[in-house]
Amino acid sequence: MLLLLRALFQPLVRLLALRNLRADRFGALAAVLGVALGTATVNVVLILDVGTRAVEAKSAITNPDLPVFTEQTISLRGVRPDGQPIAAADAQEETHEDYEIMRSAIRLGSLSAFLVGALIVFFTFNVAVERRRREIALLRSAGALPPQVAAVFVLEALLLGVTGAALGLFGSIPLAYLAAKGGITTTGRAYIPLYAIRLPWSAMLLVSATGAFTALLGVLRPVRDALRLDVSRALRPRFLEGGAEQRRRMRGVTLLALPFMVLVYGLLRPFFRESVPLLAFFVLEAGLACAAFLAAIVFVPDVVARLGALAVRLAPRRWAAERLLLQRRVEHSGHELAWSVGGVMMVFALLLALHIATAALKQEVTDWADRALTPYAFLYPDEPLGHAERLLPDVPERLVAARFSSRTPWPNVALAVPADELRALAEATGRAETIALSRRFGPGKAIVSTMMARRFGVGAGDLLEVSGRAGARRLEVVGVSDDIGYVHAAGAYRNLRTYAVIEAADFPLISPYATAIGHTIALADPVTGAAVARGGAETPPWDELLAGVPRVRDVRMQTGVEIAWIRRKATGRDFVIFDMILAFTTVLAAIGVTNQMVLALHARRRELALQRVLGMTAGQVRRMVLMEGALVGVLGGALAVALGVPLGSAALGALRTVSSFEVEFRIPPEYGLLTALGATAVALLASLYPARNVRRSNTAESVQYE
Repeated sequence: MLLLLRALFQPLVRLLALRNLRADRFGALAAVLGVALGTATVNVVLILDVGTRAVEAKSAITNPDLPVFTEQTISLRGVRPDGQPIAAADAQEETHEDYEIMRSAIRLGSLSAFLVGALIVFFTFNVAVERRRREIALLRSAGALPPQVAAVFVLEALLLGVTGAALGLFGSIPLAYLAAKGGITTTGRAYIPLYAIRLPWSAMLLVSATGAFTALLGVLRPVRDALRLDVSRALRPRFLEGGAEQRRRMRGVTLLALPFMVLVYGLLRPFFRESVPLLAFFVLEAGLACAAFLAAIVFVPDVVARLGALAVRLAPRRWAAERLLLQRRVEHSGHELAWSVGGVMMVFALLLALHIATAALKQEVTDWADRALTPYAFLYPDEPLGHAERLLPDVPERLVAARFSSRTPWPNVALAVPADELRALAEATGRAETIALSRRFGPGKAIVSTMMARRFGVGAGDLLEVSGRAGARRLEVVGVSDDIGYVHAAGAYRNLRTYAVIEAADFPLISPYATAIGHTIALADPVTGAAVARGGAETPPWDELLAGVPRVRDVRMQTGVEIAWIRRKATGRDFVIFDMILAFTTVLAAIGVTNQMVLALHARRRELALQRVLGMTAGQVRRMVLMEGALVGVLGGALAVALGVPLGSAALGALRTVSSFEVEFRIPPEYGLLTALGATAVALLASLYPARNVRRSNTAESVQYE
């Protein structure tokens, strides 16, 4: 080790390292970008997460460490019919844990870009060292010591790693500001003002140093193998080698797991301290997913070797020469394509899994909206003390209206409504179960939403104890349902779905904390409800029915369909940060494919030139390169679908376990097709640059050499 450190400062070592970097400009640039974009992605997520925490720390709804002023709202407690109290979940912790899971997933997702960048560095040095076997052999035969030869490549790795880490460190700052300006956060619940952004320099420097160290790890195994080569064998003419060395697989990728797991631990360590119980399961799922990715990458060479040749046969038969040459390349050197295929597979598997999870959450919103929102329209004031009741004279007589009180403040939300009006609203929907539930409702009774029932552990037949400054009373829970009783207000999705409905006669219990009956109005159309009872559509023609209701400044009017659309859009916005991460990772995957093909073509320049001498046209050579890119995309896309679908299913299973959302695994048929087409398109685009540069081979030199 001491000899290696001394060799790093020798002038000849510096000269050879800089010469090698100039000779492999594209590979060096790809390695720098791999480290830079990988570290920048992780650092951007760290900056946004610090900003998100700073903003959310100011509110008790988003910060469980702040006290909730319970005197400003009612107290609720579930009680069994025999009087036994039911332990309830803490509202702050319940909400907080959901978002901590999301933030952990974002941090883990950022490592996908880091891993793809590390693979680019690893492959670059594998190919570079392999190509310079004869140069290494000449240096050894001329008297160079092994530490001196190793120092050349170690110095290259250090230069590339430090340059990429520095670019990633300082490039992440403007990227984070742009992301914050675009409304991207790590929870989707807040907006980060630019002045509130704080840079976690210690964590950013650690990530960047890990990125630079990864570049060094990427060169150690190739250099060790190169120093063990047989000098006499390496200096023999190529036609005497028999191709054995060309078929040798590249090894050492397991070294990449070291910095990757270090970052996993470092990024998740704060969350372990805060909420171990739920995160333990989530981290187990995440660890299994990481292990699956790494295992898949290890097995990709075997898959490419076995399936690549079969895939090549799908090419048009009029390209017989190109097909044959590419098939032979896959059979003899398919491991060289494996790194590109693995990178494409990982990126698009993550992309598919993310869209499966997003689609499931949007479907969960849609399913809830179909029950709680679609049949209704809502009139609600902007002011807490306002009343929407004054607009009732302008509402068409055809519509049924139910007058609700305002909601009591979070976290214990209840609202009151006259039983006869709620019953009329239910009958206007045409839903038999909703009508039956409304007929059981009355004084001394309560209907609770599904999330409220889960928080307090109550069901039909249990009691809900409501207490406050106006006294205490136990109300019988007559049903758990989202189908009726929801009225819209400003607030977070989960909080709005957690409420209890009581009868107007019991309003005095919540009157110190809520505005009187008439604050909010829910509307339903009995004509549409009658159609629903006959199997018709549930959405009333609100544009026509509400056309005559005046729009006033202090009262909002929204239909359930509009609110559902806003909620679905908000759900998609929560996942924009994942799209940003995967956009960086996709760019890295494209760079990796391009880099692999450029390096491979440079290593095969004499072979390609010899093919030109034997009669292949430049167009045929370019077509062969594009076919190779298409093969990488097809195989990577197919493996991405095979890996992304179970990964998406596992993500939804974890989400069901750690949250109260009822998400179901559904995958639209087009998702798999779009994933495969996207992977193929990215790989083809990445192969355009190498295809344009196939003419640079020196034909005369190749004939003389071979």
